[in-house]
Amino acid sequence: MKRIGAFLAPLVVTIAFAVVAVTPARAINAGEPSQFIQNLGNSAVAMVTDANLSQTDKIAQFRQLLRDGFALPSIARFALGRYWRRADEDQRQRYTLLFEDYIVASYSARFNEYEGETFRIVDEKLLDDGAAIVTTSIMRPNAQSVQVDWQVRDHRGQLKIVDVVIEGISMTLTQRSDFAAAIRQSGGNIDEFLDSLDRKANGG
Repeated sequence: MKRIGAFLAPLVVTIAFAVVAVTPARAINAGEPSQFIQNLGNSAVAMVTDANLSQTDKIAQFRQLLRDGFALPSIARFALGRYWRRADEDQRQRYTLLFEDYIVASYSARFNEYEGETFRIVDEKLLDDGAAIVTTSIMRPNAQSVQVDWQVRDHRGQLKIVDVVIEGISMTLTQRSDFAAAIRQSGGNIDEFLDSLDRKANGG
């Protein structure tokens, strides 16, 4: 995949985000998804470029952006795939917490890679199933622009991102595939996989 720069870290978070079981609670109005993505993007850029914020403050704001913008619990469950059914309740709870920490750790380390990328809304489509697709173009200095599609649904009265597709590649499916491979390398041992995820999330 083409390098897309740290601008996408606070937003795309190559986190394989899927449509998973997020049931729309209401119809989404035209223009609402685009404004949601625009606001989230503006907040992300402001956070990354604020020289008055310490790295700790940026990490805290990034975590809040994730919680506000993405359907994290459903995304985490989808990313674990069929192993979610095999996990017991303690493993599921531990994994859900580690998933967020893993995402935050993976991408907050890249904040200094921001190279002045900007984005613009290109299109918005309201789908028959209640979701919406917002297409954006990420403009990079001295590089070709990148198309990013954001799938948005209403979740308990709030819009949430449930999938991100970069140049035709679904981040939800990518993360699911990566986790499945990691669990296979652990011999199918979920606790061993969680220990590995913990080390990655906490710099161990």
